[in-house]
Amino acid sequence: MNLPINGRVAIIDDQINHAEPLMKILSQRQIPFTYFSGEYDFLPTEAQNDFRILFLDINLIDNGEHKDAVIKSKLLPVLKSIIAKDNYPYILIYWSRHQNRRDKNLIEKQIFQNELKDRKPIAFLSAIKSDYFKLDGTATDDFGEKINHLFETINTLISNHHAFGYLLNWENKVHISADKSLEELFSSNVLHLDWSNNANYIINSLGLSFAGKYYSSQNAEEKIKSSYNALNIVFTDALENTINKSNVHNAKKLKVAGSHKNLATVNNINKKLLVSDETEPMGYSGSVIEISHSKYAKDFENMLNVNLNDTGKKKTADIIKTYRKIWINVTPLCDSVQGKVIFHRLIRGLLVLSFKDIKKSFNNSEAFFISPSFTYENKDYVLILDFRQFFTVDQIGKSRYRKPLFRVRQQLLSEIQSKLSRHISRQGVLFLENK
Repeated sequence: MNLPINGRVAIIDDQINHAEPLMKILSQRQIPFTYFSGEYDFLPTEAQNDFRILFLDINLIDNGEHKDAVIKSKLLPVLKSIIAKDNYPYILIYWSRHQNRRDKNLIEKQIFQNELKDRKPIAFLSAIKSDYFKLDGTATDDFGEKINHLFETINTLISNHHAFGYLLNWENKVHISADKSLEELFSSNVLHLDWSNNANYIINSLGLSFAGKYYSSQNAEEKIKSSYNALNIVFTDALENTINKSNVHNAKKLKVAGSHKNLATVNNINKKLLVSDETEPMGYSGSVIEISHSKYAKDFENMLNVNLNDTGKKKTADIIKTYRKIWINVTPLCDSVQGKVIFHRLIRGLLVLSFKDIKKSFNNSEAFFISPSFTYENKDYVLILDFRQFFTVDQIGKSRYRKPLFRVRQQLLSEIQSKLSRHISRQGVLFLENK
C-alpha cells in the first residue's frame, strides 16, 4: 500500500468520537496523521503542511442536515486554513452521514471548481459515514470489513493515478532512508552507554569532515550546517541503496497523451535541477555574478563574435540587446567550504535568452560550454562559457558593478569543472601526416 508514512494524512471531523475508529486503524497500520476538529481556535494560523490524503467530514456543524450554503460557510474557512495553495498533489476522501447527490455537487462541482480551485485535489472519493460508524461514534458491526474495503479502494485510486502513486512511494522511501541514516550513525550499542555525549562527538566529527580546518573558526550555526551537509551525503547513499534494492509493484509505463510537450514546465524543472536562488556568500563555488562595468563590455561582445556562427550579424545584434555578462566561480567546493581559497577561480561567460537551435548557432569547440535551457526571472536562458576566459582574483565581493544572480548546483558545476579540466589538459598527438 502506498499510503504516506511521513505524516501527510489529515482527518477533518467536528466529532472526535466519529473520527476515533479511523484514527485507530491508521495507528494500527503505523500511518501518522493530523486531526482537525474544525474549531477555528485550533486551526493552523497559516497552512504550511503538505497533505497527500485528506479525510473530510462534510458536515462540521452537527449530525443534522443543512442547506448547501450553511455547510459551505463552515467548510470554506476550515479548508483554506488547512490546505495550502501549493498543497499539490493530494486525494480527497469526503463523507457525510446522510450522503446524497448534493454532496458530490457541493464538493466536486462547487467548492473545488470555484472558491477553492487553487487547492483542488487530483482525485475524489466519496463514502457514506453511517456505513462505518453508528450515531454515537462507535464502529458498525461490519466495520472491519467495510474499512478494509475503503482502504483497498483508496489504494486502487492511488494506483490508477500512476505518477501520484510513484511519487508517494518515493516519499516513503525518502522517509525510510532518513531513518536508516540516523540508525546507522546513532544507534549502536556502544553509543547508548552515553548517548548524548557520543552523539555530540559524532555530529562534531561529521561537521569537521565536511568543513575541514575551517570548522574550528565557524560559529555554532555554521558548525551545525556543516554537520547537516555531511549527513546529506550519508542520506543520499542510503536513499540510492533503498531505491535500487526495492521493487516497484505493478509498475506501469507512464503515457503522455498525443504530442504533449510543455516546454515551460521543462525549463522550470531545469531551474530546480541546475540552479539555486542562493546568492550568499558571493565567493561560494558555483556563484554566478553579473558584471555591469562598461570597460568589460567589448570583451564580452568579442567573446560572442568569436563563437557565434552569424554571417549577417543580425543574430549577434539581437543577443547583445538582451544578454547578461557574467562570471562564474569554479573554485573547488572543498576549498570554499574549508576556507582554503587563496585565489578564486572564475570563467567569463554570458547569460543568453534561449532560442531554437541555439547550440547549432555556436561553434562546436571544447573551449565552449552551453548549459541546458532553464527559467530565471520568468525568462528562458542558457549559460554560455568560454574556457579560454578562465582567470583568478584574490578577493571577490559585491560592488556597484558586481551583482550575484544565483548559484549553479553541484552537478552542473562538476560538469563545467570537468570540461574545463579537459580543455586545459589537452595534450594533443604528435604524428606525421602522409599527404
